[in-house]
Amino acid sequence: MKQWSRMQIMKGLQKMVPEIDHLKTSEEFGLKKGGIWTIGEESGWLFKEFIPFKIEFAFDTTLLSDYGYTDPKYKGVQTKAMYPHGIHREIYSWLEERGWYPKWYDGGTLFFWKDMHQIAVDIIEKIVFDSNGKTKGLVL
Repeated sequence: MKQWSRMQIMKGLQKMVPEIDHLKTSEEFGLKKGGIWTIGEESGWLFKEFIPFKIEFAFDTTLLSDYGYTDPKYKGVQTKAMYPHGIHREIYSWLEERGWYPKWYDGGTLFFWKDMHQIAVDIIEKIVFDSNGKTKGLVL
């Protein structure tokens, strides 16, 4: 599929998550031109009864059923499987199909960008090593 413009992605996100009321440009946040700025879990928005964006869910091994989701299709599904990169998987797939990718600034600040290469460079720069040179984790 052809890569969508920023305006098309913003309109598409608004259609998917009608409650979304914080979609701004990256320039309004003071970053480079071309990205989309939104907020994370504190928004209170829902997408098909789920929080659409929550960075902690990218690492959460809790079963969705433990959060109260009783639909049999979620039986045995870990939260992190539903949230690649902390984005509900349907939204993540939709964005990826259109050439856009998430990058968390912090737990409450999320951006979407076209350039996956730049996101990878930014992530690599934030890898934290211990004194023995072993990877400790990421600074998000």
